[in-house]
Amino acid sequence: MQEIEQHKVIISQASLKKSLVKNEIDKLVTSLISEEKKLAANHTLLVFDAEAAAGIIHLKACIRFAIKSFKDNTNIAKNLNAEIMLYLSGNRQISKAFPKVGITPLTKKMLMLQIVNVSTKLKEIKQFNFKVFFEKLGIEIQDCKMDNDEIKVDNIEKVLKNLEISVEVIHRYTQSKSISSTDFAIIEKLAIEKSALLNLEK
Repeated sequence: MQEIEQHKVIISQASLKKSLVKNEIDKLVTSLISEEKKLAANHTLLVFDAEAAAGIIHLKACIRFAIKSFKDNTNIAKNLNAEIMLYLSGNRQISKAFPKVGITPLTKKMLMLQIVNVSTKLKEIKQFNFKVFFEKLGIEIQDCKMDNDEIKVDNIEKVLKNLEISVEVIHRYTQSKSISSTDFAIIEKLAIEKSALLNLEK
């Protein structure tokens, strides 16, 4: 469990056994909104494509940016989960952000967030069971890991495409003609900078 700006954050991940079609994705989103409403008002639930994040530091930075935007009344979206997606995509419009970072028929691995505002001094935080949630929807998952403190990036090219970071920019930092796993730290730093630009554009 992470703590970010007086919020407890539980980061989980899972792989899909098979791709989801549009009506399954729509049902997932609708059902998650319904589940969130059953919880206390200070809870936020979010499921998105794992390839939206350039790493755990990038994800935590986007969560921090989103929380602070609500504190400073500079938020673009009406709710925290949508605001996080804007920062992850580096885009000001949710209609453009969702296809980039949300669940799509191309999604293979998902990240799941449970965020709880602890400034209200909750006695305890009950972890939301995403395994049961997906089971009820008939969505088969595998390799489910609850409460992670690291994220493995499998498709860095997609992260770069989402955030519109060119290979040429990376080459300026690495002075290499190809991207390797040793470049991930630089890529994550660039991703954070790109997400942070959303604050300057507001």
